[in-house]
Amino acid sequence: MTDITIRPATIEDAGTIVALIHRLAKFEQAATAPALTEEAVRRDGFGERPRFTVLLAEADGRNCGGAVLLESYSSWAGQPTLIVHDLFVDPDMRGRSVGRKLLAEAARLAMARGCCRMDVNVLTWNRTAQDFYGALGFGPLDDWQPWRLDGPGLARLAEITDRGRGR
Repeated sequence: MTDITIRPATIEDAGTIVALIHRLAKFEQAATAPALTEEAVRRDGFGERPRFTVLLAEADGRNCGGAVLLESYSSWAGQPTLIVHDLFVDPDMRGRSVGRKLLAEAARLAMARGCCRMDVNVLTWNRTAQDFYGALGFGPLDDWQPWRLDGPGLARLAEITDRGRGR
């Protein structure tokens, strides 16, 4: 059996990270291609103020998966939290504990950072991922669902003043 290595990404892995996200988008049958660039990875992942952490899985000298992690904060718990923003394992490597090893390393990182929990969003149609996360102890939140504001809606909201509309 092939040995799986999990390691933190470095700035030299920018191209690998972009390729990983493109493989994830293909698997998810995303309507649009990711806009992520190597420049954005270097700036936002390894710049002055890193906004994410990436763990990479390797087997036989090639990347076979990874996890993009974001640190957040629970005002309720008064502690940081870790969000597994993206997790992807190449189809030919599934069933070989790659995802489990990535999440175990993420859990160690969360503990080292003093995080009180790890959160993950799972596509409603991806029953395999739901079963995978459930087997590791994750579970759906009964009373919460993610909502999003982006693009023109985000710009409109940013224009609202204390008078209610526009600047």
